[in-house]
Amino acid sequence: MTWFDKSKLPAWILAGAALGLIAGVTFGDRMAPLQSVGVAYAKLLEIAVFPYLVCSLFVGLGGLARERAGRLLRASWAIYLVLWGLTFLSIFLIGGFIPAPHEPTLLLPEEAQNASSFLDLLIPANIGVAIDRNFVPAVVVFAALYAIAIQTIPQKASFLEVMETLRKASVTIWNWVVYVAPIGVFALFASTAGTVDPVAAGSMLVYTALFLFGTLVLGFVILPWLLSRFVPHSYGALLAELRPALTLALVTTLSVSALPFIQRAVEEMCRREGVEGEEAGDVIKASLSIAYVLSQLGNYFVALFLIFASYHQRVSIAFWDMVLLPVMTLLSGIGSPSASVDAVAFLSQWLKLPAQTTSLYVETMTITRYGQVALSVIGFAFVTYAVTMNYFGRATIRLRHILTASAMTVVIFGAVALGGRAFAERLFPPPSYASIMARSLEPEVNAVVHRTRPADLTTLPGAATLEGIRARGRIRVGYGSNILPFSYFNASGDLVGYDVEAAYRFARSLHLGIEFVPVEWSTLEDDLKAGRFDIVMAGAYATPERIRSLAVSAFYLVEPLAFIVPARDAGAFQSYQEIVDRPGLRLAVFHDPVLQPLVQSLFPKAEVVLVGTYDELVGRKDIHAALWTRDQAAAWTSAHLGYTAVVPRHIGAPLPLAYLLPPGGSDMLRYLNLWLELQHTSGARAASRAYWIAGTAREAHARRWNLLDDVINARR
Repeated sequence: MTWFDKSKLPAWILAGAALGLIAGVTFGDRMAPLQSVGVAYAKLLEIAVFPYLVCSLFVGLGGLARERAGRLLRASWAIYLVLWGLTFLSIFLIGGFIPAPHEPTLLLPEEAQNASSFLDLLIPANIGVAIDRNFVPAVVVFAALYAIAIQTIPQKASFLEVMETLRKASVTIWNWVVYVAPIGVFALFASTAGTVDPVAAGSMLVYTALFLFGTLVLGFVILPWLLSRFVPHSYGALLAELRPALTLALVTTLSVSALPFIQRAVEEMCRREGVEGEEAGDVIKASLSIAYVLSQLGNYFVALFLIFASYHQRVSIAFWDMVLLPVMTLLSGIGSPSASVDAVAFLSQWLKLPAQTTSLYVETMTITRYGQVALSVIGFAFVTYAVTMNYFGRATIRLRHILTASAMTVVIFGAVALGGRAFAERLFPPPSYASIMARSLEPEVNAVVHRTRPADLTTLPGAATLEGIRARGRIRVGYGSNILPFSYFNASGDLVGYDVEAAYRFARSLHLGIEFVPVEWSTLEDDLKAGRFDIVMAGAYATPERIRSLAVSAFYLVEPLAFIVPARDAGAFQSYQEIVDRPGLRLAVFHDPVLQPLVQSLFPKAEVVLVGTYDELVGRKDIHAALWTRDQAAAWTSAHLGYTAVVPRHIGAPLPLAYLLPPGGSDMLRYLNLWLELQHTSGARAASRAYWIAGTAREAHARRWNLLDDVINARR
C-alpha cells in the first residue's frame, strides 16, 4: 500500500473541507493568506478544462460514423427535452416564491438591443479571444462544428489518436492535482469561512436557500428517481456509483472535474448490463461530451437568479422576455460555474437589469455554486447513462414515468412557492436601497453643523482665499438640508450625503476643522459674496449666471433631467416630445433659482406648482410629475415606494454639478480643482458615488468574528 490510498481520496477531501471550516471559524481573517493557496489549486484544476472539452468533442463526435451519429441523435433528443423541461419547470415554480418586483426606482430611455455581445458569446470569430475571455459556449460551438466536419473525413484515425492522447493527458493532470485536493480544499474553505461576512441580507439569504433547495432536490431526488425508472439500476445504486464524481466536484466546485469519474461509472454500470465493447465506449464518450455542453443543469438556475434580481433591483421582466428566458439561458449557460458569470452579464443586459446585477450574482455564488455543480454532475450522468442504454435498446422510457416526475416537481416546488407567498412580506421586505435615509458616514475632522440661516451668522474673518482659510483654522461649507443624495439629514438626524462626505475629505486635505451652514438658494450668491461661507457643496448646478458671477469648480457630475412620477404613470413620461404639449399638465418644482425657470422654459404650456420639498408629492393627486436631476430623482424614489424616476427621451438640458466659491479666490479654486482630479484618479470619488448614488454597500473594515478572539480570549 502506498503512502496515500487513492480510494480514500473523497474522505480525505471531505476531511480537508471540514478542517478548513473549523479553522476559518476559529481563527477568522487570519486565514485570509490561505486564499492564494486555494486559488492556485483551483487554477491547476482549470488548466485542463478547455483541452479536455475540445478533445472530448473531437473524439466523441468526430470519431462517430455518420450512421452512429444519427442513431445517437434519435436516442438522445427526447431525454434532453425531458431534462430541460423538468429543470425550467422547477425554476419557474420556485421563482413563484419570489414576489413581483416593486415599482422601479429609475427608468432610462430604451436602447436598441445589442445582439453583438450574444453573438460573441456563441459564435467564435476568433477562437483565441473566446478562450481568453472564457466564452465556453463559443469554444463548444467551435469544437462541435469541427467535430461534425471531422466525421466526413476518411483519414482521421491518426488525428483522433492525438486528440484522445491529449484528452487522457488532461485526465492525468487532474489525477495529479486531486492528490493535493485535501490541501487545496482546506485552504479554500479556511479562507472563505474566515473572511466571509456571517451576516447575510435577508432577501439574499432566502434566495440562496431557494437556489440550494431547488438544485439539490432536483439533483438528488427527482432526477435520480426518474433515471432509476429508465434504466435497470435502483435509486440508491445510482447515487452510490456517482459518489466519487459528486464528492470531487462539490469540494472543488468544478463540474468538469467529475467527467472522468462519470465515464468510469457509466462504463461499469453498462458492462454489468452487457453493454460493452468498442461501440459502447464510443457512444459513452460521445454522450458525455455532448452532455457537458447541453446538460449543464446547474448553470440554467441563473434564470432563478434573474427572477430574484428583477425583484431585488425593482425591474420588471416583460412577458415575452420571460417566455424567451429558457431559450436564452440554454444558449448562454454552457460551461463551468465560473463561466455562468458571463451568462448573467449577457442575460442581465438583455433584460435591461442594472449593471451591478453581475456583482450581486458573484456575491451569492460563494454558496450557490455547490448546488449548481451538484445538479450539473447529476445532469451529465443522467444523459450519459440514459442515452447509452437507450441507444442499445436497454432503456425503458415511458410517458407515465415522465408525468410522475413532473407531478413530483409540481407538488414539491409548488408547495414551496405557495408557502413563500404566504410569508412574502416577512421574507422579502422592500429593497434595501430604500434605506438611503439610514445611510451614514464617519466624520474625518472636527465638525459643527449649523441649522440657522446664513444671514444670522457672523461674517467670516479674512478673505476666502487658501491662505485666509488656513489662518482661520476652519472652513465653512454651505449644505442643503434635503438634496438627496448629495446633502441631507438621515433618519438619525445626521448630516450626510455624497457632497457632505466630499467636504470632510476636502477639509482633511487642508488640515482644517469644518462648519456646515444651511444654504438658502434664493440668496446663495449674495451669501457667498458676503463671506457667510467659503464654499457650497450641496449638489449645486453650474449655470451660466453662476459661472459669470462666482468661482466655479470643474464639473464633478453632469446630470440629465428626470421626472418623479407615480409608478403607474411611468410609461406615459418616457418621451419629451409626447409630454411637452400635453394639455392640463401640472409639474411640481421646489423653490430653486435654476430648476424653476428651467421647467417653465422646457414646458411652457404646463402649470408649474411650487412646493417646499418633494416630500409634499405624497398624497398630491393634483400633481402629475416633478422634475429633478436623474440621481436626485432616483434617490428620492428609492426612499418612496410607489414612485419612479423617468429619464425621458430627447429632453436635453443636462445640468452640470460643481462646487461654488466666492469670486476672486483663484488660489482656492486651483487647489479645489487639483483636489478633485486627485479624488478621481485615486478612486475615492468612484467609491463615494457607488455608495451614495448607486446604492452599493460598503465593505466592512471591522475584524471578522472568530472563536479565538471572541470566545476563547474573552474568557481569559
